Amino acid sequence: MRTVTRKHLSVVDGLARFAQVTIAEFAQEAADKPGEQPQLILNDHVIERHSKEENALIDAAMNALRETEQRLGWHGLPLRLVKVESSYVDVHPDAVRMASIAAATALIDKA
Repeated sequence: MRTVTRKHLSVVDGLARFAQVTIAEFAQEAADKPGEQPQLILNDHVIERHSKEENALIDAAMNALRETEQRLGWHGLPLRLVKVESSYVDVHPDAVRMASIAAATALIDKA
């Protein structure tokens, strides 16, 4: 299993947007089994039950991962979102999306 973690930080209208996303490449056998849900970590605490806004963060990362796989024509081992990290104040779906794209691209480019 290979993993890549990427960060994204930007400032929009004076507000910071930050996210760190980890994506992994799994062996086919592991990918065929139902996996664990991605971890969401805010302010160094694992969030067990996600609100609608927190689910939107996970969805943004997963959608960006799938779009990147399609855009780059990925046909290798399955990629999976492992973890999204940020702070309550700075987290934003756009930052999560950009970090996910960067991590997926780096993982695919290393293949």
